[in-house]
Order: sequence, then structure tokens, then C-alpha cells
Amino acid sequence: MILGDTEESFRKTSRLINHIRCQQDSGTPYRTLHDQTQKEGAELVEHLKQKADYINRNNFTAEGVCLNPEISRGGEPVSLPMDEIRKALSEVSTEYNPIELLNNPVIYEEPEETINISIDDVTPKRQKDRRESPKVKNHERKYVHDTICHIGFKDQKYVLTGDCAKTCLWLLSAFLLHNSLFGKRLQIFTDGHRGLNAAILKYFRWYKNMQVILDWFHLCKKFKEELSMAMKGRVLRNAALEEIMPLLWHGLTNKAISYLENIPASKIKNAKRIQKLIAYLERNKPYIPNYDMRKRLGLRNSSNIGEKMNDLVVSNRQKKNGMCWAKHGSLNLATITTLKINSEYQNWFRNRDVEFRLVA
Repeated sequence: MILGDTEESFRKTSRLINHIRCQQDSGTPYRTLHDQTQKEGAELVEHLKQKADYINRNNFTAEGVCLNPEISRGGEPVSLPMDEIRKALSEVSTEYNPIELLNNPVIYEEPEETINISIDDVTPKRQKDRRESPKVKNHERKYVHDTICHIGFKDQKYVLTGDCAKTCLWLLSAFLLHNSLFGKRLQIFTDGHRGLNAAILKYFRWYKNMQVILDWFHLCKKFKEELSMAMKGRVLRNAALEEIMPLLWHGLTNKAISYLENIPASKIKNAKRIQKLIAYLERNKPYIPNYDMRKRLGLRNSSNIGEKMNDLVVSNRQKKNGMCWAKHGSLNLATITTLKINSEYQNWFRNRDVEFRLVA
């Protein structure tokens, strides 16, 4: 399961183990391997759910409301010393107002007191309920949604997976409580998806020392795509990007909004796309930091490690050509894959338990 099913298809893994055992004709059928792996994954998913329920009991409601007054609310965030911030500020281009650069809703947190969390959805193709007739042409694509959460603290990590954001956040709160991490800064990196951000903010609304940060890569991607459809031609689109992306890189969201509002109508092909970008910036203003300053201070700007976990846990195995998955089938295999990443598989297969602790 660990060296085979999580890397290659069930058919290839079955062929490999039968070849090793010299049982090509009478060996383990790939369907048997598939069924046993799914059974193992289902047991692991249920075990993690029961573990989270046990840890969270009397501490949190299903909506994430904290019931235990002894759990730390986080208090005031600990930021880097002002001398370091001023030094980084002195290296920034002089064309920007230093007061505006410092007037950003995202603080420069102390890394030693910060837990970096990346949460994202990954969507392999969903298996159809029944085989359709070749005469029926249905091009609608349906997907299975898995949510992956990477937790990093200093040089340690852990990866969680769930069938939706709510399940993943329930596991996350149990993990933080089990590892005595509440009280530290929670820095949560997302791709800006409205539903995911809303779920996180609702779930941790009781926790004071928490900040959502919009990933820089997805911010760039959003503007490139929307301006391509908004501007009249590639030249105008690139010119707009050259003006607006430095503003966003320095966290000057208000100036970026002002620039969008003042683009001449003669250059715009689709004004609705411009309004969509303005609404996007207004909605995500609290989550857009000064990326330039954060980079100079050695702080994280990206959820790239979360994207990598998406690849390792789901995409590399489940998003190959011709593959499609049932909802529980995708989650069960992804959960087994997290055993390998978290170095938990020996304990699980021998003792039917997981440590649920940060690992190096």
C-alpha cells in the first residue's frame, strides 16, 4: 500500500507483487488489492475522525466555537523587532511612501512563535454513477473534492486531509489542541477562494492571534486571467500588469483599486471583468500583505508547500489520464498517502493508531 498503491495504479501494483512472488497466473487480482486498500483507508479515516472527536469533546462545537475557557485565545500577536522592519523598509524603492508601506493589515510575525498552515482543495475527476451510451454526448465534467492541510512549525510538519473544508478544520483544531499549539500565531495561507476563506474565518473567529494571507502566485494568476479578458489586446493587458502588479507586490491595495477605476474606457473590452477585479481586491484587502517587505524579512509569502502537498497526496496518483474516482475512494487513498508523509504508517499497521504529532 505504501510503496505501491500510493505511487502507481492498482493494476500495476498487483502486477509487480505477483511478479515478485512468481504468481503471475494465480496471484492477487488488482480488484482484490483495490478493495483491501479501500477498506484500510476507510478504517484510517474513521480512526482519525474518532481521535479528533475525542480530543475536541467538551472543547469545541461542530462549528468550531471554543467551549473551554482554559484554551488560550492567542492574545496579542508577537511581531519582529521594529529595528528589523525599519532596516527592510530602508531597502525598498523610494518611489513608495514609507507610511503607506507600513500601514498594512498583515503584521510581520515572529517566525519562532508562528504556525504556518496551508489549506487548499484538490479536485480529481469524479467517477460516473453509471456508464453512458456512446450516443449520449455529455461534456460536463464532475469532480471529487478533497481538502489538504499542511501544518508547519519551525522544522516540523504534519499533513491532514478531509472530504471538505469543515472536516479538515475539525481535524486541524484537534491537532493544534493535541500538540499544545493554541496560543501561538496561526498564519493561514490560501488561494483566495471565497468559500474556503469564509469557512476558515468562521471556524476560528474566537481566536485572536490568527491571520489569513492570500498566496502571491494565485493573486498574479487571477489578475493575468481577468485582465486578458478585460483589456483590448495583449499589449494593453501587459501594460496594465506592469502598472498594477508592483502596487500589489508592495501591498498598496487602495492604489491598485484606484488604478483599475481610472483605466480609460477606450482600452477596456469587458468592463465587468474590471469590476470583478475591484470587488476581488475589496474583499481580500485584509489578506493582502506587503509581499516585498515579507520577502526581505525572510517571511513566507506563498502557499507553495500546500500546493506541493496537493501533488504528493492526491494529484500525482489520482489525476493521471483516464483516471476517475468515487468520493470515498479518493479520500481513502489520500489518507493512506498521508501516513507515508507523516511517518505514521509503521505505527498504524502494527498498532492501529497514529501519533498525531508534528514530525521532523
